[in-house]
Amino acid sequence: MTNSRTTGGLPFTGMLIACMALTFPGAASAALSQEEFRNPPLRARPSCLWSWLNGHVDHKQITRELEQMKAKGMRGAIIWDVGSIADPDRVIPAGPPFLGPESVRSIHHAMDEAERLGLELGLFASSSWNAGGTWITPRDGSKALRWSEITVRGPAEFSDALPLPDKVSKPYQEIAVLAVPDDAGRALAGSGRALRLDAHLDADGRLAWSVPSGAWRILRFVCDDTGEFLNCPSPNSRGLVIDHLSRQAADAHLAHILDALSEGRKGFGPLKCLMLDSYEVRPAVDWTPGFIEAFVAHTGYDPVPWLPVLAGWTVGGRETSERFLHDYRKTVSDLIIENHFAREREILNRRGLQLLAEAGHGGYARVDPLKALGATDIPMGEFWNHRKNWVTKEAASAAHIYGKTLVNAESFTGWQNWQDGPAAYKRLLDIALCAGLNQVTFHTFAHNPPEAGLPGFAYHAGEHFNVNATWWDQAGPMLADMARCCHMLQQGLPVADVCAYYGDEAPNLVPARRIAPTITSQWGTNFCAHCGRPKPVNLDSLGPGYDYDYINEEAILTRMQVREGRLVLPPCPAKPGEPIGDVVSYRLLVLPDRTAISPEVLRRIGELVEAGATVAGPRPARSNSLRGFPDCDRQVRELAARIWGDCDGDRVRSHAFGKGRVVWNIPLADVLAGMEVAADFVAENVVLADRHIDHIHRTTGDEEIYFVSNSSTNREVVRCRFRVGAGRSPSLWHAGDGAVTPCHAYTVDGGFTRVTLDLAPASSVFVVFAKDAGRDHLVRIDRTAASDAGAPAGDRPEIEVPAMTAGGVQARVWQPGVYRVQTAAGLTGKMVVEAVPADQAIEGPWRVTFEEGRGAPNEVAMPALADWTASSDPGVRHFSGHATYRVAFTLPDTASGGRTPVVLDLGAVKEVAVVRVNGREAGVLWKEPRRVDIARLVQSGRNQLEITVVNTWNNRLAGDARAAPEARITRTNLTRKFGGNAPLLPSGLLGPVSLKFPVPASCELQR
Repeated sequence: MTNSRTTGGLPFTGMLIACMALTFPGAASAALSQEEFRNPPLRARPSCLWSWLNGHVDHKQITRELEQMKAKGMRGAIIWDVGSIADPDRVIPAGPPFLGPESVRSIHHAMDEAERLGLELGLFASSSWNAGGTWITPRDGSKALRWSEITVRGPAEFSDALPLPDKVSKPYQEIAVLAVPDDAGRALAGSGRALRLDAHLDADGRLAWSVPSGAWRILRFVCDDTGEFLNCPSPNSRGLVIDHLSRQAADAHLAHILDALSEGRKGFGPLKCLMLDSYEVRPAVDWTPGFIEAFVAHTGYDPVPWLPVLAGWTVGGRETSERFLHDYRKTVSDLIIENHFAREREILNRRGLQLLAEAGHGGYARVDPLKALGATDIPMGEFWNHRKNWVTKEAASAAHIYGKTLVNAESFTGWQNWQDGPAAYKRLLDIALCAGLNQVTFHTFAHNPPEAGLPGFAYHAGEHFNVNATWWDQAGPMLADMARCCHMLQQGLPVADVCAYYGDEAPNLVPARRIAPTITSQWGTNFCAHCGRPKPVNLDSLGPGYDYDYINEEAILTRMQVREGRLVLPPCPAKPGEPIGDVVSYRLLVLPDRTAISPEVLRRIGELVEAGATVAGPRPARSNSLRGFPDCDRQVRELAARIWGDCDGDRVRSHAFGKGRVVWNIPLADVLAGMEVAADFVAENVVLADRHIDHIHRTTGDEEIYFVSNSSTNREVVRCRFRVGAGRSPSLWHAGDGAVTPCHAYTVDGGFTRVTLDLAPASSVFVVFAKDAGRDHLVRIDRTAASDAGAPAGDRPEIEVPAMTAGGVQARVWQPGVYRVQTAAGLTGKMVVEAVPADQAIEGPWRVTFEEGRGAPNEVAMPALADWTASSDPGVRHFSGHATYRVAFTLPDTASGGRTPVVLDLGAVKEVAVVRVNGREAGVLWKEPRRVDIARLVQSGRNQLEITVVNTWNNRLAGDARAAPEARITRTNLTRKFGGNAPLLPSGLLGPVSLKFPVPASCELQR
């Protein structure tokens, strides 16, 4: 049992509320399965990066960890052979080489155990990351273009060996030798001024050339192995990074991995995917054998005369040099995508596996990230804890525009090191879910052989979520909440009104939608909060009520169509006039705020507008490429003149073209309003400067699924307006315990439905609108305070409505008064509640017993609740683990028997609490509100209450940092993360603890 919502209903304070605390079978359409919501399928459940640090593993512990993953409701794990990075005292032994015989036996053992348990596995495609290994030869290793320069003067005969570039070693490949007029500003008037001297260079690198008059620079370009190794492999797995631009390298790399894994086996069983981490190959002038031929095929012209641009020269002016760099970078991007991501996906798919990849703009990405992510089976982003690294929206946009359901993310990365509990995780996850995430992969779950101790071995980064976490035994409810959220957000299709074209540049980016709420972006609003680069499209004028995706050149050229004025992505209806279904659709395409665009994209945009699309953005003036130059610029000007007409963004801001139109310099929200497209979701009574009330919307056709989140640390009573009209009724789907409850109180006005939600701090709920037959519902509840009512309590509702029939209303009332109700059908009723019992405080003295072996006394008496870190006893002050509070309380006869709610409120808890009443468990309270109905467990008279509270490892680690080595209780490789001044975190049951007694009430409905 997880958090009870018996007291988490939604308040009527002169407004409507949506609440229900009982499961109501059939409340939603059969298209959504309530049983699958309660017990989500495997693909919705969280997985983890299962770090096998230094490649050192224990087979019995592999089995135990997989069994624990299964028991707690996880999907499985992605095996990650990786170096420890942070292990100054060398406490983690070195294991065997990755994919050597011993390593493969361990992977096979994990596969066998996962198959027995019904779990799924993945595997990193290298030890550490960026693809490569001990089996990669220099031929298939990472490459770069390097050059040397010398100055000569003519007229003269030159005959000498040209120097090699720095760091070049044999074998290398000669690319070109160019002579350019020497210029202090390193500028050439045009590419025709570069003289190609390759034919004059012999096999030994000796150049024989008749130098014309003047000073000349001779540039020798060669392709060389970078010699770059994997980032942090296990000690015996140091190997080269592959040439990511080379199809041959991808083939060789995967052939070795798949051959090793399949040796002696009929198939891969539970192994479902290989994973590629973020692209973190060091910045270089990327090159590969065959690059020139590939460049010509992609752009139609020879890059050799332009190579001085890569060496820091300008050729033909700054603009033309930038055009060449655009073409060069785009070719690099296309080669990485075609020969690395797409090729490896092709190979894996043939073998029954999938490719999961962080192919976006993390690390040192060179690619069009949407195209790269679209080339994978499962796009993967990342979001970090207390850090700016958030690229989830990018992965979601790629999934949406390329017709993929799953949006994965490396989740909760950071350097918090055992500081946060599950409530903090939920706060972060809800933000990521609103950006489109629907599949969680914890970073990280370190494998811990028995000798590791506690908290044991840990990768240098990540949240160290594993079987050694103090609250691992209580992790199940949090994991179930995550799984239910992901399951709901894997249903149907995403709903967004805007797609933003971010141009055809590479590298490119989709800006972070939001980042961790505990930090503020160090850059302004015009820059990506993740990386600090300028946003390619300005969507500030859109406002928070509309959602959006980013889109790229490939999707516009090959996938996007127009139906009924909407921009849609396939599959599409076969015939015009058929209803739009099973497609992602948008109402508005927004262009970058710049005047350069490719003629091909502009031509396609013109076709879309002519077919009925609406496009917002400035009139393009030129191409951004040398492909077809200068005719490409003429094409852009002529196309723009046709499409934009007299629209200049000043006097004329809108122009009809065919069935559609273009607009320029009109706020995007105003454009949509003019199209009669209202905001999809509005929090009408909340200021959203920080977007802390957030949402995401998916549709199944039968249901509209809204996920609504409050990421603030305060309770919010929110009047929500949803873009759903008559004919659909809402129900609330609670991921915390899987309950589905009808919403009896809402109003319908035109195309909108208003529901008031009472959202606890860092909480969320699904509001699902299903087709109905026009069932009656409450549209108004007014309360007149009784003379002794006093002020309404600020932390609880006035009234809840758990049931409503055609003849009456059943309610729970928290404040006395006269309640008058009215339904949509005009029925009215009245409930009079004379009094509500006062809260009953549960006070000490408390008997507190501490987990053995953690440095605290076995038992202490607490006259009143207090933070453990305030204790004078260092064992309590530095305690980490489980401590159980015991106390007795007395109830009158009228409050027992289970007929009337008896709500236990724990107040503040750091971090997790397990409640037992009279020896029976009432629930795990891991997030706000820390309340549970214990009516079924209490008895009249004396009752025994036990509350087991678990904090994190932080305080014990901080205490041990101050202790002599022989006195330390913990053991980990991350000891240097906790110095003598490491802060202690609030811990324990902080309270106040009380019992609350809402009163049942009912009334008949009549005209």
